[in-house]
Amino acid sequence: MNWRRPTLATGALLLATLTATVVAPRAALGIAPKSTRTQVGGNQTEGKRLYRKYCGQCHALTAARAVGFGTNNGLGTDGGPSFNHLRIPYSLSVLAITQPFIGHEVLYYKMTLSQIKTVSHFVAKTTLHHPLAAKPIDG
Repeated sequence: MNWRRPTLATGALLLATLTATVVAPRAALGIAPKSTRTQVGGNQTEGKRLYRKYCGQCHALTAARAVGFGTNNGLGTDGGPSFNHLRIPYSLSVLAITQPFIGHEVLYYKMTLSQIKTVSHFVAKTTLHHPLAAKPIDG
């Protein structure tokens, strides 16, 4: 066999082929192509407002001026763990809201996907330097 070193054209062809095999099936299913960039930030002011409205009644977070004692208006009566020392990753926050998870089911029906993403970005950015990593069992 005669092996040749790949050229720029060969690399571009390979990339185009891989992209077509990944993006085309997603498009056929009506799913938007995944972005190669990781979203960072989000609207922090709106995230804080959403946190106070949907999360802060049960989960304390000083940065959002939320005390987290629980409430009787359908968003939880017992309160939840304080996020003042827990580091909450974006993916865990989204998962906790969108999956049946210790009483968060009601939030999924009260919030839009855009709101869930915005508040999750706020929580992730606000808690990024907190000392303890949250686990799915932290509620």
